[in-house]
Amino acid sequence: MVRCPFCNQPMVSMEMETDVPFADLYRCGACEVQQAVHWGHGERLVVAESDLEPGYDPQDPDQ
Repeated sequence: MVRCPFCNQPMVSMEMETDVPFADLYRCGACEVQQAVHWGHGERLVVAESDLEPGYDPQDPDQ
């Protein structure tokens, strides 16, 4: 189970594009933080909702 690095709550898995099989995307419902986990080398990228550009939709593949 992947947990939020800020509040330690369980994160919900989000669907990723099929051409990125080595990474998974998770979202914390409490903090609205997204975390991409690259399982091959253990890297975790965390993005807070306030860091995203206005109008950005992580589920929209055209962005």
